[in-house]
This record gives sequence, C-alpha cells and structure tokens, in this order.
Amino acid sequence: MTDALVTWPYTSAVLLAGAALFATLLFALARFGIPGVDRISANTIQRLAKNSAAPIAGQLANRAVDLIFAAFVLRLLGATANGQYAVAVVTWLYLKTISDFGLSVLVTREAARSPDRAGYLLGASTLLRIVVLAALVPPIAAYAVGGTHLFDLSRASAIAIGLLTLSLVPGSYTEAINSIFNAHERMELPAALNVATNLFRVCLGLAALVAGFGVVGLALVALVTTTVSTLAYHVALRHVGVRPVWRLTRSEARWLITVSWPLLLNSLLVNLFFRADVFIIQAARGDHALGVYDAAYKFINTVLLVPTYFTLAVFPILSRYAASDQTRLIDSYRLATKFMLIIAWPMTLGTVALAPLLIGILGGAEFLPDSASALRVLIWFLPLSYVNGVTQYVLIAVDRQRTITGAFAAAVVFNLGANLLLVPRFGIYAAAAVTVATEVVIFATLAVAVRRYVGHLNWAGIAVRPALASCAMGAVLLLTWRAGAIPATIAASLSYAAALVVSGAVGRQEANIVLALLGRARTVAS
Repeated sequence: MTDALVTWPYTSAVLLAGAALFATLLFALARFGIPGVDRISANTIQRLAKNSAAPIAGQLANRAVDLIFAAFVLRLLGATANGQYAVAVVTWLYLKTISDFGLSVLVTREAARSPDRAGYLLGASTLLRIVVLAALVPPIAAYAVGGTHLFDLSRASAIAIGLLTLSLVPGSYTEAINSIFNAHERMELPAALNVATNLFRVCLGLAALVAGFGVVGLALVALVTTTVSTLAYHVALRHVGVRPVWRLTRSEARWLITVSWPLLLNSLLVNLFFRADVFIIQAARGDHALGVYDAAYKFINTVLLVPTYFTLAVFPILSRYAASDQTRLIDSYRLATKFMLIIAWPMTLGTVALAPLLIGILGGAEFLPDSASALRVLIWFLPLSYVNGVTQYVLIAVDRQRTITGAFAAAVVFNLGANLLLVPRFGIYAAAAVTVATEVVIFATLAVAVRRYVGHLNWAGIAVRPALASCAMGAVLLLTWRAGAIPATIAASLSYAAALVVSGAVGRQEANIVLALLGRARTVAS
C-alpha cells in the first residue's frame, strides 16, 4: 500500500504531462492543419479517397485507443463502478441523439448546397441544439434524482449524468463545426483532431482513475475534454473561412425542426433498441450486473465498424443502379449481403471460441465467466446485423427510407417488451438473447420491404453456402478444442476458408473482384 501511495503521484504527473502534450498537438493541428494535404485534393477522385480514408483511419485508431483505455478502466473501476458509469454514458448517448435532432446531416447537406449560408447554419444549429438540450434538463434531472430512490441509481451515476449532460453544451458547437467541415469536403482535419482529442482524454482519464476519482472523475474528464476539443475546433474554422452567425428566429427554428425531424427519429430508434437494455439491467439487476454486461459490449462496438464503412462505400453504387438498372441493383445487393455473411460467420464463431480469453485480457478475472458467457450469446446477432446494415442502404437507394423507420419502431417495441419481461428473471443473458432476436425482427420487417420495392431475393441461396462453411469451421473448432482456444481457432479459420471454396460460396465472380482490387483483373462485372 505504501509503494502505491508513493508511486501514484508520479504516475499521475506523467499522465498529465502526456495530456498536455496531446492538447498542444490538438491546438497545433487546429491552427496549422495537416501540411501537404491539399496536394492530394486536386480532383474529385482524390478528394473522395482522402475523405474516405481519413475518417476510417481515425476511427480505427480511436477504437484501438478505446480498447486499451477500456482495459485500464475495467480493472481500475471494477464491475460495479463500471456499471455505474455505463448507465451515465448511455443516458448521455440518448441526450446527445435527441439534442442533435438530426441537424448534423442536415447542416452538411445545406452548407454544401449553399456555402454562403454556412455561418448562419453553424450558429443557428448550435443554438437549436442547446434549446432542445435545455428542454431535456428537467426530465433528466428527475431521472437522476428520482432514480437514486426508485431504481437504486448510485449517487456517482447521478453526478456523472449531470456532468456529461453539461458536456453537451460545448459539444453542440463541435458537432456543428464538424458538419461544416464535411460540407466543405475537409474530413481529414476533424479526423486528426478527434484522434488527438481521444489521446488527451485517455491520458487525463487515466490520471483521474489512478488518483482515485472514479466514476465522477471520468465524467469530469469528459466535460474538460469536450470543452478543450470545442476550443480547438473553433480555431480550426479558419481553414474553411466560416464564422458563426449567432441568430435563431422562431421561423428558422421551425424550418430546421421540420426538416430534421425524420433524421432524429431514425437515429433515436437505432440507439433506443440497441442500448435500452442498459436501464432495465441497472434497475432490475444492479450496477454490478450492468458492469459485467457492458464489458462484453466493448468488443461489440469494435466489430460494428465493418458494416458501417462497407455500406458507406457500396451506397453510391446501389444508388446509381437504383436509378438506372434494377437487375444490377439486385445483383449488387445479393453480392454485398453474401460478402457480409462471409465476414460475419468467422468473426462470430471466433468470438465464441475466444470470449474467455478476450474478456480476461480486457477486464481480468473479475468479469469472468459471466461477461464471456454474455459475449458468447450476444455475438450471434452479428450475421443478421451485417445483412440488415446493407439492406437499410438498399432501401434508402430506392427512396424507401420510411420503411426503415417502421422496422426500427417494431424492433423497439419488441426489444423493450422482451427485456422488461425477461431481464428481471434471467438477467444479462436474457438481454443478450433479446438483442439477437431483435435483429431477426428487423430482418423480417426489412425483407418484406425489399421484396416489395427492390425485387425478389433467394435468401436461402445467398445464406446456405456461407452457413455450410461456418458449420465446417464449427466442427473443426470442436475437434481441435483440446489443443487450446487459439490453435483451434486458427485451424478452424483455415478450414472455413477452404470450405468457402469447396462449397462454392466463393467463386469466379468473387475472385475477379479480389483481382480487380489488386489491379490484376482486366474485366470485372461493375
């Protein structure tokens, strides 16, 4: 204990020095930008490549940093305190989604169409976000105060909710500035700023944890980080030549709300069904159970990066074919869904095999075996989740986005009802199973819309061969399990690749696509 008391001030000092270094880097990037980046923006193709690669690279870097940070957080906080912070973070996520009101997408679109209105859109959207946030304060305060009596919400969670809510005030301005950068096709600078901000947050957060400030310390760090990031983003505005116009009339607010309302609804429904179980677990099973369940989600958040960027990449192709060639649209959709399944199955089975090892590395023995068991159930949502991600963009491509809202509304009703019914009795395993079942509900609803507005798809023909390959992988896992989880997973992955070829899941068309990516194919079906 004496050694710990002696060393922690030095550890905190080093971490604070790191935070100061990354803060300096953050403001240097904001002031001077990224040297030489304009040289790779001479034409449309180069801009597209730059604006795709920079956010992807930034997100991957941030997710890697987040996983490392999560490993320290889980060990320094423990399961119970992690649950206390998780409920505060998910509350913040809901508040952020509602207060954003779909304005991020709207401001990007409108500023791209009318660059001369960018300053007005920047100021007006920020003010509207703050107005909406102010309207949300009373119910959130009621939840934070009343929850300590009705749902065993801890005092630390209530304080953290307050601090995270306050962080949304400067964060609203940051979101608006980011939309302006997107409209000007300058995605690379916000991506770099986000990485520097995340590194600053991690150093400051670890310093707070080492010093023993716990859940409240993490929330305070989030507030400080957001404020510093906002100041840096304001400095960075010089690169797009935009100054905010702080004006919001009643008619302008009405127009912004009317146009952005559908975007808010879709975002809210996605977040509502995906993490509503957090509040039910906390109320029914307590902070410890929630902390164990949240540890499993650290990996889930990472694997969800794949469909996000794949669908963004394929969306322009789907949109083009939707307007000109229905047959190619269906063929592209079929190929995309098969590709998603081919990726999802080994990730699912590999996670089932390695879950105890992954959770052990991330959180330690305190989270075993329950978190690993929950992850083994939860990961089965992945194949349908990947398919549903592509399907959403196909429906948007054919201008039937309202069917997506209906699908998510059905999913929310099912998810909330099933969680309320099953979580009090069966705990976190029920929540994980309900997440998997919710993807089935979404798929069934979207499949009806696809058949009506896109065309007939032979789902069995698409899914059966990747599924057969996954069965081969599962069989090898069972046969080689005694050799150890890692050798068994490697052997099973090799067998999966071979089974894809033998079963015909991967054929000439897929080979041509790979050769095209390598620059070796002369002709590839477009």
